[in-house]
Amino acid sequence: MNARVDFQTDTRIVPPAAEALEMFHTPIQAVLPAPAQFDAVTNLIKSVFQVPAVAVALHGSHATSEGGVYRSFLEIPLIKDESVIGALRILDTCDRTFSDHDCQLLEGFAKLVVDQVELWSEASRDVLTGAMTRRAFTDALRKTFAARARSRSKASLVFFDLDHFKRINDTLGHPAGDAVLKTVARTVLRELRVEDSFGRIGGEEFAIMVANADAGTATDVAERVRKAIERAAIPGYDQLSVTASFGVVEATDAMLDVEDWTDRADAQLYAAKNSGRNRVCVEDVSFPRVAALN
Repeated sequence: MNARVDFQTDTRIVPPAAEALEMFHTPIQAVLPAPAQFDAVTNLIKSVFQVPAVAVALHGSHATSEGGVYRSFLEIPLIKDESVIGALRILDTCDRTFSDHDCQLLEGFAKLVVDQVELWSEASRDVLTGAMTRRAFTDALRKTFAARARSRSKASLVFFDLDHFKRINDTLGHPAGDAVLKTVARTVLRELRVEDSFGRIGGEEFAIMVANADAGTATDVAERVRKAIERAAIPGYDQLSVTASFGVVEATDAMLDVEDWTDRADAQLYAAKNSGRNRVCVEDVSFPRVAALN
């Protein structure tokens, strides 16, 4: 049964609807719809409840409504597969008592929001690995690049691919290759924070967008992921051991666009492969060059 949080006369500046997530914390990878995805349902909710603001907050994202001074709000958790993935909140500027009927109505809208999240997730996730599709990852990358330029925040990009992957397919067959890809994806996701993004951008090539991180932090993340992949056991293929090569680049004002960012990460990836594989190469943001970590 969905929980209900109902405050009628609390005059306060209400932040985005995220504090409920402190009670219901269920980490998921941040493959999330853009705020515009919910415009139709939030406008309908405003009309039904006659409220000036509606907030949809998914874990790992910002809420879809702006903050403001409100006196009343009603909040319902967003529940998917018995896990809370966010919250739906209606807010009013006047004193107001929300009824049980209001709570039931909002629960129905919450289910509609969860359905939208599921549809988005199905379209944005690679079927085999569960990572973001190339398109979804690129969209997330563009948004991060634009946001960094506005807020002067940091962000770093990691490209990696699996060493000698073709040899696995050629000698053991595609089922073995699929098992490797699935194991690698699960391994990577365990090493990332909820605010980071992980995508499959090619056959055996993947990318990680490390949020709020400079090159040093992203390099630490890449090295941790590299070691985890090296240790990973492939179910059903005990004879297999897998390694990967990594390229790391921090976003800077010197970069022309997202394509420039990805080209630089790709160059560092190939530097890692050309210098022996199973290593991390990072572009020095002051002096663009390769720095290898063994």
